[in-house]
Amino acid sequence: MGSAIPHRAATGLDHQLDLLSEGADIASRNLERLISTQFDGCRDWLKSVKASDKPGEHLEQHLDHGLQLGCALFVAQVSAMTDAMQLMERAMAEQHRTLLGQIAQQAPQVGEPLKQVLCISGCGYDSLSKATRQVANFASNRFAAATVSAFQQARDKMSEVV
Repeated sequence: MGSAIPHRAATGLDHQLDLLSEGADIASRNLERLISTQFDGCRDWLKSVKASDKPGEHLEQHLDHGLQLGCALFVAQVSAMTDAMQLMERAMAEQHRTLLGQIAQQAPQVGEPLKQVLCISGCGYDSLSKATRQVANFASNRFAAATVSAFQQARDKMSEVV
């Protein structure tokens, strides 16, 4: 019976190390995504400047590239945030299962009310966390589209005036 406690501690430590490793992987992937997006934007910008003897003629295209790069970076940052939120959701779910397991070992007079409270709070957390993630994704994509649309409308209005 004494060996069960160290085994649980080792399992818990292994789980914590797995979460840490997964968090590092998420951070690495998202950093790579951000750097790749920045590189692509800079590469396209430099190619379009070098492609013409008169870079001023391609100013509109440069602005489009810059705007699209900004939107892509914004969406990449929101994706990084939602990836981290998913990792936290999994960690909280694991903690929730562990607490439920510990509560199951308590006397029913103590364990049942705690179990009900824990289940209700877990459902609330899951719902709000998933909703927050969905709203962040939706808002970032809509914001990016609205920014591009506003720029295009402004450009169209300016071309009507000229």
